[in-house]
Amino acid sequence: MRTLFTAEEIAARTRELAAEILTELGDDFVLVPVLTGGFIFGADLLRALQEVGADPEVDFVQLASYGLGRESSGLVRVVKDFTLPMEGRTVLLVDDVLDSGRSLARAKAMLQQQGAARPAVAVAVRKEKERAVEVQADFTLFDAPGDAFLVGYGMDDAGRSRGVPSIGRLD
Repeated sequence: MRTLFTAEEIAARTRELAAEILTELGDDFVLVPVLTGGFIFGADLLRALQEVGADPEVDFVQLASYGLGRESSGLVRVVKDFTLPMEGRTVLLVDDVLDSGRSLARAKAMLQQQGAARPAVAVAVRKEKERAVEVQADFTLFDAPGDAFLVGYGMDDAGRSRGVPSIGRLD
């Protein structure tokens, strides 16, 4: 693994991003990590938001499109839906990586169907590439090359390496 972003760089940028989110969204929103990949960034972002004075409610959604391989199936399956009522709420979806865009587009569509007033997206890494579907990240820690297979900080290689505290590239 070749390290792209160290744990220290991630922590510093997460603190900066929390302040940006508070300025943009205010302090009344629901933070929703997209499982499984978004749980580490979601937890770190929640703590950073607390430090800057935000105290969002927390919910989770779990989507699956990769299985145990490196290629997305192209189909996004809902494993766990939201449990909080989202109608009229500002909701911040938090995920590890914006790649094809399918999972985040599905999650945003689910929020819109449930009447969320403002669905926003924060990702640890936005890959610089054309997306299979049109979806944008409102908040991003880092950008990475579109062809990079990333691991660490929630991103996995067939279920492994999620807990690596840095973000790296497998060559």
